[in-house]
Amino acid sequence: MMLFGVFWAAFAPLLLLAAWAGLAWLLRRLAPARFGWRGALLLAAIVLGAPLGWIWRQDSAAFQAVCRAEGATNIREKAQADGILLTSGTSNSFGMRYLHSEGFAWMESNDIYKRGGFVRYARNDKGEITTTKIDAPTARYEVREIFERQPNVGISRTLVLERESGRELARGSSLSF
Repeated sequence: MMLFGVFWAAFAPLLLLAAWAGLAWLLRRLAPARFGWRGALLLAAIVLGAPLGWIWRQDSAAFQAVCRAEGATNIREKAQADGILLTSGTSNSFGMRYLHSEGFAWMESNDIYKRGGFVRYARNDKGEITTTKIDAPTARYEVREIFERQPNVGISRTLVLERESGRELARGSSLSF
């Protein structure tokens, strides 16, 4: 399905140009005295462009509404922690940024190789990341990364939660149109 999307993104503009040229040719042939080539090209552009512009405007307005509803990043409370529980589908790859650049000494996450298992990633004395299997997470705080798909909008949401109470400490989102 993704391959179809790539082809569609590459060739849809060409199909639109072909439709524009075909419609202009048809208008020129049907009413040669009324339209010159310039008039036929202009009318064809309006006939094809108006619905596209209207659809884009509706989608853009819906995206702006989702952006307003989602709001800005919200930090309700700050906390100190040596490590976190990262609930994310990319914890063993992109999630490593929490150890490399965010300053945490360790990070726990779901084991991608064993369903229901957990692992702890930590930096050893040599600065290398080590992986240790653990029975259950011990981190007090959880960073939960969620991706949600809505019509024409992708929402990547990051929540920081206190695990014991479930209280939300912070929330941030990134939206794509």
